[in-house]
Amino acid sequence: MSCLVSRSGAKVAFVAAHPGHELRLATWIARHRPLIFIVAKGARTGRSEARIQASRVLAEELGATPVEPLGMAFDTEIYDWIMRGEVQVFSDMVDDLRDAFIEREVERVVTDAWQNYNPVHDLTHALARAAAAEASSVTGRRVEVLAYPVVMGPLARAPNGEEHSRIDLSPQEVEAKMTLVNRYPDIVEDIRIMKDAVGRSAFDTETLHYPPSLEALVALCEDPPWYELYGEEKVRAGVYSSVLRWSHLAPIVAMLSNRLTAAEELWRNSDARCPLASPVARDLRP
Repeated sequence: MSCLVSRSGAKVAFVAAHPGHELRLATWIARHRPLIFIVAKGARTGRSEARIQASRVLAEELGATPVEPLGMAFDTEIYDWIMRGEVQVFSDMVDDLRDAFIEREVERVVTDAWQNYNPVHDLTHALARAAAAEASSVTGRRVEVLAYPVVMGPLARAPNGEEHSRIDLSPQEVEAKMTLVNRYPDIVEDIRIMKDAVGRSAFDTETLHYPPSLEALVALCEDPPWYELYGEEKVRAGVYSSVLRWSHLAPIVAMLSNRLTAAEELWRNSDARCPLASPVARDLRP
């Protein structure tokens, strides 16, 4: 038995590590009006929810739908989980994301690219891919995953993958986008870093890409990621007490990679490609 699923009008999910990332794809979001999932609340220090609240307002203004809880945890909590090797926390995140994709009949996921720039960006990329693969194997409907570059130029230390689609913004669209950027709290430093590395042209285009294999991306971590070098600078300056390294992420990524591989194997070996009766597959947990 076969099952044909139309891609037209497909439900789309946008999965980002931090609030403010939706500004990278503001024009695309306004056109496609996706469901918005955000992993971290975006507060660099303390427990401010200003950025996540701004993302909630921005999503609705762009016609998108924020999915609660918007911001699963504060950044400091996520970094602590990574440093302590709390693998189960991230496994639970996959469960929650997969179940949300199934419940909302998501057919395409757009997520942060793995760029060896920020550890939460890379984990979000792997989380989204594992959740989409498991949703595919449960429902029998392929959930496509595309990635977009959060940072560009020398800041990115991993390839984007083959381009899927591109929006070249008009001058009016660039102006509208920069108006949104300038309204957004607490991202002044992010914008400065991007402009210094790439220039204003970083905001003139919005691209989606077919992501490279997770194995290929992990192999790039043999060279120190940008976040390790940044952390070393902060330790020397007395801002951080220790450096978050790839070795802290490796066990978590290994779990996510195993779940992704297992789900893709189930998909390949399945005889049917139509939805199963059960909306949730707890037996997919490792």
